[in-house]
Amino acid sequence: MAEFNLTQRQKWLIAIGLGTGAVIYFASSKLSSAYASTASSLPKLSPSYPSFKNVIYKTVDGVNLHLDIYKPSTTHKGAQLAPVLIFIHGGSWVEASKNNIKKTFRQYVLKTLTQNGFAVVSVDYRLANKKINHIQHQIADCKDAVRWVRLNGEKYGLDANNIGIWGASAGGQLAMMTAYTDENCYIGNADLKNTTAHVNYLIDTYGPTDLNTLFRTELNPFITAFAKLCVRKVITKRNRQLKCVTGFDIDTQKKRVMQMCQEFSPINYVNKNCCPTLIMHGGADTTVKIEQSIKMFVELRKCGVEAKMVRYKRLKHSFCNASVAEAHDVAQRILAFAQSQYKG
Repeated sequence: MAEFNLTQRQKWLIAIGLGTGAVIYFASSKLSSAYASTASSLPKLSPSYPSFKNVIYKTVDGVNLHLDIYKPSTTHKGAQLAPVLIFIHGGSWVEASKNNIKKTFRQYVLKTLTQNGFAVVSVDYRLANKKINHIQHQIADCKDAVRWVRLNGEKYGLDANNIGIWGASAGGQLAMMTAYTDENCYIGNADLKNTTAHVNYLIDTYGPTDLNTLFRTELNPFITAFAKLCVRKVITKRNRQLKCVTGFDIDTQKKRVMQMCQEFSPINYVNKNCCPTLIMHGGADTTVKIEQSIKMFVELRKCGVEAKMVRYKRLKHSFCNASVAEAHDVAQRILAFAQSQYKG
């Protein structure tokens, strides 16, 4: 049998190559997971909701933004006005719509809430793209949706004194930024700015809390260069999404991208004045790691904020693999938390 005698230099080159490959594989797996499928096999519900569809809540540059109002089939504790939960959809900030409320496990939440005296308002916001409409514009839209409900809710039978906000995935990040940032941040339409965007409570389902960690913006140029050779599509998608989210190019404006990701990370806004918060996350989520929610929960509790966290060990992102029983469990927990925050 032939013997292979490697020089020390060759051994070092092999070790560096293997190490680099491992790092690139690890990094690319994190990045590629951000585009995982969220299809669900849950049975489609077909309930009939009293509702108002495509109500205009603001107009930006000639474009109307709409929301849908799903009214409860019964009143809450005999009240004339219904407490309301405002829903902010996900979609990586660049896609989807307010119709997401009627998909996957969310349809079970919608049905449970409306059957128990709660109204649900599902909101469209400006979708991000490379040229305009970045996260700061979306946060302003979400705040304006809350303000609109406060100004116009009574006309639709909504209780402006009982408003919660719920977001899923990217919508969770937007909901947290809406709830946790100051009133003078992310001002939207002039005719709404004098109305408060305060919410009584927040429900976050698997929303990212630290965008620099989510997008792995800290990858050094050496690793990034190798990743572009080995997993070009993954890096291209990551960079394109960052440009949509922040408005800056990470290849040429990395420092600015990281600054924007820090600004848009809800975990940086936690303080003692944050509203009561329910966090729900799947332990098998490879798109937004559960560690993001755990860190948020810990920070909220450190500040003395009323916070609960529910972990579903086997659920993936968007709870796409949830069973009917798990979907009902999520719905019941959201209802229970909303009921606990009701101010009669």
